Amino acid sequence: MNYIFLLMEVITVFLLMIAFYKVGKKDGLYIYIGLISSILSIILVGNIDILSFQVSIGVPLIMGLFISSNIIIHRFGLDEVKRILYTFGVTYIFTFIIICLASFLHLDEYIVSANSMFDFLFGYNLNNLRSFVGNLISIMVMISIGSGIYYSLRKNKNILILSNVVTAFVISFIESLIFVLISYVGTFTAIELFGMVSIRYIFEVIIGIIGLIPVYILVKFIDK
Repeated sequence: MNYIFLLMEVITVFLLMIAFYKVGKKDGLYIYIGLISSILSIILVGNIDILSFQVSIGVPLIMGLFISSNIIIHRFGLDEVKRILYTFGVTYIFTFIIICLASFLHLDEYIVSANSMFDFLFGYNLNNLRSFVGNLISIMVMISIGSGIYYSLRKNKNILILSNVVTAFVISFIESLIFVLISYVGTFTAIELFGMVSIRYIFEVIIGIIGLIPVYILVKFIDK
């Protein structure tokens, strides 16, 4: 069931990417980045079990950000990186602040009755804050470094598949390592941390390879 859920999430993330780009081109992708960033901020502590290790359900969204960033860089150049980072950072932080405030303001009896679960998912506590910071820093690094790698590969080789696959292999490891270290050091053993990094990395690479489908559709067909 976990694998089916993740597959449906991946498909949804990529279909939304295609739809937003088809309707709004570059601006559509920026709206998409803002939407995905907001959703990621909401579900940042949600995990599912993959091979006995906990993997964030936000990983497909992270790869959606990564792939949509590559598409923008591919079409419009490295000058877009600052705007991508700004769009992600502002929407991600703003949504998290709203969720934290909402966890303190129990506006009716129904919210109060479900408060323990609400606080566990969205509340302002140390574990959630570490995950929030881990996601923020790792994604910022992923977009910054990944954009440079992707652009260099595209400029030198100009092979769409090569540029995306190589960038995904390199940047997914960096993102996975940064996130797990910031979020879970001191909470899990070294072996568990290694497993979490490995599973997250493999998962991100697989999604990155699957992401060649929307990339190819957007670059080769919709822009024609």
